[in-house]
Amino acid sequence: MQTTAPTKDEARRLAVLRRLGVMDSASEDAFDGLVESAALLLEMPIALVSLVDERRQWFKAAVGLAASETPRDLSFCAHAIHGADLFEVEDASLDPRFSDNPLVTGEPKIRFYAGQPLQVDGSLLGTLCVIDTRPRRLDDRQRQTLKRLAAAAAELLTGRQRMLDLNDERQRLADFARASGDWLWETDAELRYTFVTDGIQEVTGQDPAGLLGQPMGDAALLDDLGKPRPGGWRELLERRNAFVRALAELQIDGRVVHVSYSAVPLWGADSSFLGWRGTARDVSSRRQSDLWARQEELLLQTITAQVPGVIFRACRRDDGLPQFLYLSPAAGPLFGFSAEAAVADPRLIADRVHRDDLAGLLEQFAAAARELTPWRSEYRIVLPGRRILWVETRALPQVTPDGVLWSGYTADIGERKRAELALRQAERTWELAAEADGLGIASLDLHSGQMMLDRRACANHGLAFPRPNYTQGDWLASIEPDERAAAQAALQQAVETRAPVTALVRLRKPDGQLRTIEFVVAPNFDTGGRATALIGTCRDVTQRLTLERLQRDKDAADRSSRAKSEFLSRASHELRTPLNSILGFTQLLVLDTTHPLHPDQLSQMASVQRAGRHLLGLIDDLLELSRIEAQGLALPLRSVDLRAALGACLALVEPLSKRLGVGLPDPPAGAAPVHANARALEQVLINLLSNAIKYNRRGARVEVEVAEVAGARIALSVRDQGRGMTAAQQQRLFQPFERLGAEHGPVEGSGLGLVITRDLVRAMGGSLEVVSVPGAGTCFILTLDAAQADAVTVPMPFADTVAETNLDQAPATRRVLYVEDDPLNVLLMEEVVRRAPPWSMTVAHTGAEGLRTARALRPDLLLIDINLPDCNGTEIVSALRANPATATLRCIALSADAMRDQIDNALAAGFDDYWLKPIDVRDLIGQFNRLARLGPAALAGSPQSYISASGSVASSS
Repeated sequence: MQTTAPTKDEARRLAVLRRLGVMDSASEDAFDGLVESAALLLEMPIALVSLVDERRQWFKAAVGLAASETPRDLSFCAHAIHGADLFEVEDASLDPRFSDNPLVTGEPKIRFYAGQPLQVDGSLLGTLCVIDTRPRRLDDRQRQTLKRLAAAAAELLTGRQRMLDLNDERQRLADFARASGDWLWETDAELRYTFVTDGIQEVTGQDPAGLLGQPMGDAALLDDLGKPRPGGWRELLERRNAFVRALAELQIDGRVVHVSYSAVPLWGADSSFLGWRGTARDVSSRRQSDLWARQEELLLQTITAQVPGVIFRACRRDDGLPQFLYLSPAAGPLFGFSAEAAVADPRLIADRVHRDDLAGLLEQFAAAARELTPWRSEYRIVLPGRRILWVETRALPQVTPDGVLWSGYTADIGERKRAELALRQAERTWELAAEADGLGIASLDLHSGQMMLDRRACANHGLAFPRPNYTQGDWLASIEPDERAAAQAALQQAVETRAPVTALVRLRKPDGQLRTIEFVVAPNFDTGGRATALIGTCRDVTQRLTLERLQRDKDAADRSSRAKSEFLSRASHELRTPLNSILGFTQLLVLDTTHPLHPDQLSQMASVQRAGRHLLGLIDDLLELSRIEAQGLALPLRSVDLRAALGACLALVEPLSKRLGVGLPDPPAGAAPVHANARALEQVLINLLSNAIKYNRRGARVEVEVAEVAGARIALSVRDQGRGMTAAQQQRLFQPFERLGAEHGPVEGSGLGLVITRDLVRAMGGSLEVVSVPGAGTCFILTLDAAQADAVTVPMPFADTVAETNLDQAPATRRVLYVEDDPLNVLLMEEVVRRAPPWSMTVAHTGAEGLRTARALRPDLLLIDINLPDCNGTEIVSALRANPATATLRCIALSADAMRDQIDNALAAGFDDYWLKPIDVRDLIGQFNRLARLGPAALAGSPQSYISASGSVASSS
């Protein structure tokens, strides 16, 4: 039994166990079935699901043991839960930890024990264990069986915890609804109530239970001005579009109730309409506030028009000038230009300020901005005709999530008193009208310290209404300690400045909830000008602040992701298009046997092709890296033979090793199954082997080794005998575009291969480490989880290019229609088709021309560019597929658009295949020759994979 205070991990484990409430619970068939299976499959007399708390181990399920629990200090399982691995004792009588245990020396005379810990929410709560009265040892199959059964038991416990969390969440949502004064409702497709909460009874007097199965009644809908809207409530629902704050006027027992509804339609997996789910709120009292607010707004506009000065809202720019967000029309008569012009260019007003006053004016504004104190400045402005006018600007700061806003006015000092009084009244009317919706009202007597809170204010503070004898001290005590001084200062500021003050405070409600409250407070004065009370409003803005912050973060991330994807897509297309001509025509020149090039020219063409393919590889790497960063990798994993994959990749890089004079090892023998994705594993191995060849010494060798490591993992090391790396270089190794000085050497590369390799390895649950010593070479170590030896996938090497077909067996004539607006691409394709004699080519330069020609010509093959001057290529193939006469034509997209979603969209639109520019001329000729051998039915069959000049498969086949 524990005699010391539990550790942090132990306390958390016990908390999870208590949260589950499983200790001393009734038996369950699922757990009983697990222990029976364990006993049967492992041929054990005893099998238990054991849970360990601070003083005992208790058996949730047991076979072969009558006891329901044992003390913890006698428990084998208490030892097993110290680690996540299988805990096995072959002979307890010989184990010093258990040899004197009463369960060993006496009944049930335990000799053998094997327990697999049960992990729930990161904590080990107990074990699924098997016990024998004779010494023994589990084989690998039995251990795996025990682990799988334990995983099932842990999942049962996890499911119990999920159910508890779900019930808590449901209760929390119900509490939120009750606290907000809303009620929740649902209907079926015929608009009959299927669910409604109790809040409806307080407003309408209707029993929620009695409404179930009843249709929702009709009601009149009102607009923001309270006037009837066309159509009624039922008509709004029948549109099946989500809506918020739809105002309905209900007639209930001779009285009028205004209810605000918000709802979303429910749809089934087959897109069938299932009904509605929404919220409702009684806004009858708010309607009166809204009418009053609109009246006050009209009054504000009337007052603003009469105030002999300029009302404004502004923020401070980096250069110290105010950036006006609003200027009243009076700016025109005062400054000599329109308010709109000053909003667009605040320097217009700055240029009006007398040059001797401008520096002081900006200094006063800066000081007020630093200290968040009221801004008051008197200065001169120079009007046309050099007429000088003294004006005064006053403004108050308001801290918002986006910065500090200044609300104020500028007026002729001669009209100061009248303007000040009118503006103060206008500002107070404006603020109260803007904050009227859902606000609580509170007042503070500055002499007695007594506070009065209305019903809504009490609800915002978690207090019962009414709340007599509530004092300023009680209110400050509810505020978080580190914010009490600021709250007190805000009240004092309102008194001292004789102006409204807005502030946010975090307070702890009596039930423990921490909420953020926004309050606006202003002083009241007696006839002698002394402040006698503070009156203000308050509202709970916790959820609003959270949603605003989350929305800002999401909007920023979405904008960044969209801009990056659009740029990369456009850049890739614009680079691939000229590369198609460059690489295509250089290949044609090299393949030209009629007018062969001079050996020096062939060498120069090879250099051009190498540079073009290097640029193309860099484009592909950038697209791959962008996709990984934007979407992450979700690779399907299965059992893959690492040694077989290594052998296939060694064969692929052998030409490179021979060209650079670097030796390769023999393909490894045996099997090494790992959890991986076959295609991703091949890319990782080829990158590692290629780097080991390219950065090696001529005459040296590449060494590889596959070995098992601790924790059921397998490691592959790839070692070169090159120049190695310093510790500083190793720290920069996995940074994009970082080549550690190799960019000045003969080895080509983009500096992205290792970055992509590392991300692929992580997506497979593995790790990639580097060990390097300057002058002694570099070793990359790839580690992956080991897998079962059965059902191993032997990955195939990357698809070979399409071999050319025997032309003697090809049909006499095939027709291809090429829809392409770029003349160089047309010229290149003409040369390719000329080298595939069975084919003749017709060209259409626009989408409309291509569609007409396809319908008239019925070609054996259509090659269609995606980006045409008058339409998108997908529109052409969609139109062809919609017409039975052309629906079976074989259509292949030939485009420089290389983004995955662009390819997927094209294939979804009806293309049989997608060929990516730049093309590989030799492979394309082979494709034409292969297609020429197929009959018309086969030409409309399944697509074939095609490899672009970069070596990447362009189609999804």
